Amino acid sequence: MSARTGHGSLVTFTGLAIAGAGLVAASAYFGLIHGLPSAWTMVAGTGLMAAGLIISLGHLGQMRRAALAARGAGRSALSNEALLAALALGAAAMAAAVGLSGSDAPFAVAAAGAANAAFLVSIGLVYRLPGQLTWQGFSAVTPLTGGLAFGAITAQAAVASGDVYLATLLFIGIDALLFSQRWRAIAGMAFSERMLADPWHVRRTPLLAARFFLLDVVPFFMLAGVASPLAIPVAAAGLALDRFGFYALALQHTTEREIEETEARITAAGRAAPG
Repeated sequence: MSARTGHGSLVTFTGLAIAGAGLVAASAYFGLIHGLPSAWTMVAGTGLMAAGLIISLGHLGQMRRAALAARGAGRSALSNEALLAALALGAAAMAAAVGLSGSDAPFAVAAAGAANAAFLVSIGLVYRLPGQLTWQGFSAVTPLTGGLAFGAITAQAAVASGDVYLATLLFIGIDALLFSQRWRAIAGMAFSERMLADPWHVRRTPLLAARFFLLDVVPFFMLAGVASPLAIPVAAAGLALDRFGFYALALQHTTEREIEETEARITAAGRAAPG
């Protein structure tokens, strides 16, 4: 998929950025509400975000374009994402530094959590394009819910205290509920000849199911009893599949696509007709 569509850098960038921002936001929540140590998970989240943003600069081609991308903030979803990415990374780095120093700075932690949650929202809004059929509806919120689910799983399992907070299971449950609606919408699309020629569209159900089980179902049961560190790599694999599937199943609305869908429905109706 990546080599064929040219989305390899976007898959990597969004995967790392969502994982990092989700971990920072979840760490902020658990640190402020439950008093869990968050310095090292903040550091890990900051590192993931920084790696993702470095890759995104390669996608943009040069540093100057990244600065220009933020100039349209307030008018462009892409510009909003670029600006919030910089703010989220800066706030996360500040909170991580303060945490490592041993200082208690709840305002810095709260600012990092809010900025990174806003960044996750902005990622979903960037891809809410009218011409992309599989990027509509609940697809716009899954970067937020998936990132928070991964972050909560990682932050919870990294502590390894044996206790599992209800908030962790709630984050996972919300993501499972909303992603299942995205899955249902994509699975309900009639196959066209072009889709049948695409191996990933043909395998859309196994691909979406793998993401659902790896990021939501398996970690949920792994954490429902005792927080197991093994939930982290499982959730990471699920998040990677989420980004892979997001681009692999991209489906642009075109006149040809509409004609193919109409013909498919006519053919299906003809087969179902009696006699």
